[in-house]
Amino acid sequence: MVQRQIDVALGDRSYPVYVGQSVISSLAPTCQQHGLPKRVVVITDTNVAPHYLKPLKQHLRHFQFDVSSIVIPPGERQKSLQRANSIFTELITSGVGRKSALLALGGGVIGDLVGFIAATYRRGVMLIQAPTTLLSQVDSSIGGKVAVNHPLGKNLIGAFYQPRFVWTDIDCLRTLPEREIVCGLGEIIKYGVILDAELFGYIETNLERLLAVEPEVVMHVQERCGEMKARITSEDEREMGLRTILNHGHTVGHALEAAGGYTLVKHGEAVLMGMIAETYIARELGMIGADVHDRILALIRRVPLKVRKGSVTLGGVLHAMKHDKKTVDGKKRFVLPVRLGEVQVVDSVKPSLVQASLKYLFSMEVFKRKR
Repeated sequence: MVQRQIDVALGDRSYPVYVGQSVISSLAPTCQQHGLPKRVVVITDTNVAPHYLKPLKQHLRHFQFDVSSIVIPPGERQKSLQRANSIFTELITSGVGRKSALLALGGGVIGDLVGFIAATYRRGVMLIQAPTTLLSQVDSSIGGKVAVNHPLGKNLIGAFYQPRFVWTDIDCLRTLPEREIVCGLGEIIKYGVILDAELFGYIETNLERLLAVEPEVVMHVQERCGEMKARITSEDEREMGLRTILNHGHTVGHALEAAGGYTLVKHGEAVLMGMIAETYIARELGMIGADVHDRILALIRRVPLKVRKGSVTLGGVLHAMKHDKKTVDGKKRFVLPVRLGEVQVVDSVKPSLVQASLKYLFSMEVFKRKR
């Protein structure tokens, strides 16, 4: 049943984020309540489909929805114009019209990709986000940022497109491997650093319970993160000011993903690693003391973060940063902590300090040869 509702206030485009356990039985009535058209296309990947696709389609059909599905391979590399075009083709040949809805069933990759398709197919069709990973449930499914990647950078081609509602079932987390839980922790810890020192302390105390996906703890951090994301989206939907703070850890993180060809480092892992480098920069600039730096680093180092190094090199990361969308007027924009719960946007970091931060990161035991 639905146990939490978080509202994203955007005038006539406002929408709720529903959070609960075993909520599939009330999805179709909620679709009807929100005026969804009868034609619904569920788009998911081969990791998620075996667990949830069949019962979801049966449930929607029981309520007289005309449901079809598209299943694609998993992974960040699916966030491409090529994959989007193949889905456009399938929608067109299947006769999916303007009065249809797309339901994104999956993690952040599916949410971003399907959101981008919904924003552009026939100039926009209705979108429902049904996130199934911890990262997508606490962050990426909320806020309407949808995009695909370009070989030169992550999320360079996209739009702001809000869903009709977000449907979060924490029971989906039970089927996730530990690596996906680690990815979610990247965004959760980020929220503690940028906005909520109390949440940061809660994570410090309950990290092992989060890793074990205990419902009470997960529900608590989902609610806190969701409320923060909803408030920031309501105040700055198009990232003209306040919303920029959500990019803490992402300037380095996105470059790590790109340097690994979007296969070696997952987004949440990259955020954790980016936070290590960017917290180092803040310390070296005198923005934080050693106490804050060490506390952030200590929490991140308790997370079982081990990724394949593969082709990820310092030079490759620096090259990828040149094309990141957070580079403004040729300057790399960083969101750096000034204390726990508060950050500042800085665009005057010297290249030598950026390189030093990456060397510091690469000295950590975050890489391993094989997974």
